[in-house]
Amino acid sequence: MSFELPIRDESPAGSDGSPETVCRMLRTKTAFGTYTSTGEDWRMGDSTTAVYWCLDTMATSGPDDDLAHPHACCQNRACFKPPLD
Repeated sequence: MSFELPIRDESPAGSDGSPETVCRMLRTKTAFGTYTSTGEDWRMGDSTTAVYWCLDTMATSGPDDDLAHPHACCQNRACFKPPLD
């Protein structure tokens, strides 16, 4: 099992500053509401205390045994499921 996050120089964000699209199976408690005055989006993966889990495995790792985290659960991952918009 591998639990290392990809090394990035910045938060995962689109060209317009919006959060990168993360797998629809990724969750964290802060996904259901932000109580900070700055209103950070949980999909940016910037929290130092958030715990993320995968709804497919109900664990902190995805079906591929890699870490469930916004920086890792992106379109280039084999188990990625896009939003249902």
